[in-house]
Amino acid sequence: MNFKRRIGRVAEYLVENGFDGMICTNPESVFYLTNAPFVTGSAGKALYISKDGKASLVVSSLDFEEACDRSEGAEIVKMDMGEPLFERLRKVAGGAEKVGFEDDFVTVRSYGALKKKFSLTEIGTAIEKMREVKDPEELERIETALGASDRAAAKTISNLRDGMTEIEAASELEYHMRREGGEALAFETIVASGPRAVYPHGMPSKRRASGGEAVVFDFGVKASGYCSDTSRTFFFGQPRDEMVKVYDIVLEAQNAAISAARAGITGKELDGVARAVIEGHGYGKFFVHGTGHGVGIAVHEGPSVNSRNEGQLVPGNVVTIEPGIYIPKVGGVRIEDMIVITEGGNRNLTRFRKDRIVV
Repeated sequence: MNFKRRIGRVAEYLVENGFDGMICTNPESVFYLTNAPFVTGSAGKALYISKDGKASLVVSSLDFEEACDRSEGAEIVKMDMGEPLFERLRKVAGGAEKVGFEDDFVTVRSYGALKKKFSLTEIGTAIEKMREVKDPEELERIETALGASDRAAAKTISNLRDGMTEIEAASELEYHMRREGGEALAFETIVASGPRAVYPHGMPSKRRASGGEAVVFDFGVKASGYCSDTSRTFFFGQPRDEMVKVYDIVLEAQNAAISAARAGITGKELDGVARAVIEGHGYGKFFVHGTGHGVGIAVHEGPSVNSRNEGQLVPGNVVTIEPGIYIPKVGGVRIEDMIVITEGGNRNLTRFRKDRIVV
């Protein structure tokens, strides 16, 4: 990936908006612009970009060697032991006055410290908007992540059994996601069965799934910093007639939305395609979330596929298509694929099967 080009785009943004520079403290932004790795428990990391395109990555001694090895397009600046991050940023920025910052990410405490050093102006979601369009290498990383989770799901099926707990099922899937190449989980694995399957974000419990219950699995991994996100619904035992019907409706809605996805359609319009199918079958009030969201460095990023997004999708957008039906005290079904928008339509990046699977 051309990190210097990305930094150059940020510099152009700064000039166009009258900034002297910008401070990035969101690890996702720093990674996007420099390839600097995420470090859990890091003592501090921030990126300063000047309007002339010079980028300086300020890190603690804990992160210095790895930043030197892996980061691109930026000078690596090591803080002195015990030196506050924002004091070093002030030195790096020189005489810069009007400085942008990521107001969606900075804490109140950090804002107070920054304000003592700089004249601050919010940049909103400027970096996030840049991230919405994926380049070929980003797509390759996303497909690598999806390949790992697809293979893991296929191997997990043969080890699922009627009567196992949600936690047991989740651990089986997570084991294979690591074995198949996932460098980390993209998010906490969701496994929710029977009446708990109406919780779209239901965390695995000790509940045992059986008797034909629908079990929603939502899972993903990271590969080289990029995420996968897949949902499937399996049946533990022969399903009841209504849940078979619900599964088929959700699959119909998903297929309709995937067929309609193309450059130029708005997120609202695409959401409406899936919603119309579900509403047409009389289950509209049980579809309680948007049809999809962007995926990349973060598992939830722009653009959104919901009733509020009137922006058009463009080539390079990677979004999920994940309609669902959730009937309280009965059960739920969700089916989710990831697609990339192309000039002529879209390409489905998810390979794992979508037929009804009975454990």
